[in-house]
Amino acid sequence: MENENKYKNLFFILLVIFIISWFKYNNLKEKNSTLTDQLNAYEYALNQANENIDEANSAIEDAQSYAWSSYEEMGDILDNLTTVNTVEP
Repeated sequence: MENENKYKNLFFILLVIFIISWFKYNNLKEKNSTLTDQLNAYEYALNQANENIDEANSAIEDAQSYAWSSYEEMGDILDNLTTVNTVEP
């Protein structure tokens, strides 16, 4: 009888450990999903920022090529300069 109670207690303890582990696993799985989504948003924002920097650098290079041209050509190139958009993650 005493041996049977030990096995019941052991089974109960193992069951409690399993249930706690299952809840923690599900919680970590959900948190991992949230962090993965956040990482993807930041990667997208970083890619957009890099594209904007490339666009701005290209516009600056174009403007620099006309720096010593006539005022009219410099005015045209300055009129064609545009700002880049910011991206929020």
